Amino acid sequence: MNIFFSVLILMTVLSGQSSALAKELKVITTTTTLAYLVNEIGKPHVDVTSLTTYNQDPHAVEAKPSYMVKLRHADLIASVGLDLEVGWIHLVTRGARNPKLLHGRNGHFQVEDHIKAIEVPQGRIDRSLGDIHPKGNPHFHLDPHRIEKTAKALAQKLIDLAPTYQLDFKKNLKLFLSQLQKKKTEWKVRVQLSSIKKVITYHKSLNYFLDFFKIENTSTIEPKPGVPPSAKHIISLIKKAKTQKVKCILTENYFEKTAAQKLSEKTQIPYEVVPVETKTTYFALIETLVTALENCAKQTKSS
Repeated sequence: MNIFFSVLILMTVLSGQSSALAKELKVITTTTTLAYLVNEIGKPHVDVTSLTTYNQDPHAVEAKPSYMVKLRHADLIASVGLDLEVGWIHLVTRGARNPKLLHGRNGHFQVEDHIKAIEVPQGRIDRSLGDIHPKGNPHFHLDPHRIEKTAKALAQKLIDLAPTYQLDFKKNLKLFLSQLQKKKTEWKVRVQLSSIKKVITYHKSLNYFLDFFKIENTSTIEPKPGVPPSAKHIISLIKKAKTQKVKCILTENYFEKTAAQKLSEKTQIPYEVVPVETKTTYFALIETLVTALENCAKQTKSS
């Protein structure tokens, strides 16, 4: 009987140790693209949840109590920074009462610490300029080069939190980067063949993508970030689009479409509604944007 209980106790202890080793990292992200990256690098050792959906503007998110509950038992929060989530993220992290997720702690990851932003404003900054980001454009992920840097930094963060699984994390990272390198080459060829050199967008969400592929964003349908377009501004865009020979209008999926439709009708320039965040995979996201340019090129040639 004593031997039986001894074996039972030993099995219980070993089972507990095995469970501890097999524990998944619970990761909360502020965007679906970050959730995708964490899952690709961390699988099968991570349990990932994004606080936002792919068709939701991450600027305008309500700090819901349910978010705080999700963060309460998390091991890591991964955010963009660059003031993308400035209106709600601090309320959520403080309300979660999980000290390890606070800035500077090991359970906190912020992309702005690992990349160089574009469009950092110079000089005086105030509300007269619209909803401007003092630290620069936060939509870094639409640049495949910066997503590569972010993936490497995330992999290191996961290794720091769970060194037991570092071989899996490194293997997953290597596979992702290899796939990304192949796709970058393909995308660049296709964009070049489209001959799209100038576009108009609704917001500045796509500028990293355009910068990577050397396409000029001549204007935005918003006269200032966060400010809806007036009739006067649309008229000025119609003139500018024609004189600058813009070939494509891109409007982000979580903004209103009326202004882009009107601009397209008046100029006969094709327009495409495109996502900004990942719905399924990162590769599918960039593929959709590249295809949108190709669609504009086809419509331009056929008109």
